[in-house]
Amino acid sequence: MEKVVVLFSREGCHLCERAEDLVKSYFPECLVSDVDSDEESSRVYGTRVPVLVIEGKVVLDGVFEEEELAAIAQSITFQDRRHGHLNHE
Repeated sequence: MEKVVVLFSREGCHLCERAEDLVKSYFPECLVSDVDSDEESSRVYGTRVPVLVIEGKVVLDGVFEEEELAAIAQSITFQDRRHGHLNHE
């Protein structure tokens, strides 16, 4: 079962561009949402972009470090294995 992964970003934001590259390398299925395209997203995340949300929970915001992202990806994979949700292709 794939987790819902969303990166809230903003056009012209260099931190967001870097975060998107990092996130896509660990979560290729990640959806990228322009925080300014939706009033609610802008209100909630507008001053914090980039913001990574997994299954509705903020897991990273601001400056993303690859080590943090790798740990999150590893944790999710471990949880999926424990709960039998890992796809076997």
